Amino acid sequence: MSQPRPAFGRPLLPGQRSVVRLHDVVTGTRQILLESTELVLEAPTFTPDGRHLVLNAAGRLRVLELTPDLRAAGPLREVDTDPIAQVNNDHLVSPDGASHLLTADGRVYRVPWHGGRPRCVTPDPGAEPVRYYLHGQSGDGRTLALTVLTGRLGSGDVIRTNVALLTEGEVTVLTDTEACDGPELGPGGPGEPHDAWLWFNSELRAQVPGHSQIYRMRPDGTQLQQITFDERVSWFPHPSPDGRWLLSLAYEPGVEQHPPNLPAQLRLIDLSDPRLGRPQLPVRVLADVFGGQGATNVNGWAPDSRHVAYVDYPMGKGPS
Repeated sequence: MSQPRPAFGRPLLPGQRSVVRLHDVVTGTRQILLESTELVLEAPTFTPDGRHLVLNAAGRLRVLELTPDLRAAGPLREVDTDPIAQVNNDHLVSPDGASHLLTADGRVYRVPWHGGRPRCVTPDPGAEPVRYYLHGQSGDGRTLALTVLTGRLGSGDVIRTNVALLTEGEVTVLTDTEACDGPELGPGGPGEPHDAWLWFNSELRAQVPGHSQIYRMRPDGTQLQQITFDERVSWFPHPSPDGRWLLSLAYEPGVEQHPPNLPAQLRLIDLSDPRLGRPQLPVRVLADVFGGQGATNVNGWAPDSRHVAYVDYPMGKGPS
């Protein structure tokens, strides 16, 4: 029996469930924070104080309160974002914890922490076929890192995605190609400032369509550097707050875009390794997951830089 289709987003497959996990990257242990056989829970991200986890499901933001030792302290709370009911998995919490930043209908909005009327923060594209998707922000919250999509979806247009920064209403596009995505401001190593680098995934040097790898550059567009060099298709780089680790999602070779319901890996790179930026850099598999889309679309690191949250979508009742 299939799941009923939600008002927004995809349904779970028959026998599938959403499992929100918290992984300790030091010990390798993990715990389950939340499970659902009804909702496709996506994109867990922590509040700056580490007391809440924010996810999206069925077009709404959901907040999970946490105990000091990072366990679920109560049920999910839905955030009032009316009239918007199509929130996707590109959302964050502002650095001061006062507001949510969310993506819906190709625009980015700001909503008070406890809910309220959304305020659009991206420019009005007018008649231009431009859509914005939120992925990162500066340490002070004044600059947002966006994917800019140009072209009309489903029209036969050539679709281009590039990475950009939005500051005080001004969008600065930093790439000029067809497939750059997942931009996130963050440190590039231990002790570096939050805004040192802009991390992203790209097919910039791909020999076959879809072969996305992880890159970084300075926020002014200089010092472009490739980070991963393997056959897997890598998406969504997330540096830890202390600059020690980089988490990313890696699909099997041949996958295009970042679809749901496929086997994938969550992979970890040590940013203190002197081989960073060279093919010899070792990559650690943190977890094998089923799903991909929704697992880690935005930064899921806890403030302690030791724990990271993500979502797995296993089939059947098997071991969690």
